Amino acid sequence: MLRMADKTQFHIEYEFCPSCSGTFFDAGEFKDLSELTFIERFKKMLEIGLAVR
Repeated sequence: MLRMADKTQFHIEYEFCPSCSGTFFDAGEFKDLSELTFIERFKKMLEIGLAVR
């Protein structure tokens, strides 16, 4: 098992199995992955705004 972190939400860590290509989350991490915090939403808005220019 390899310990990984989400590239957009660094506080979310999960395990990846190279043998079966499975991804394993601890309790609550998968739900947290689908929900962005206020700061994460703000960063995403800034990235979109900068990309449009």
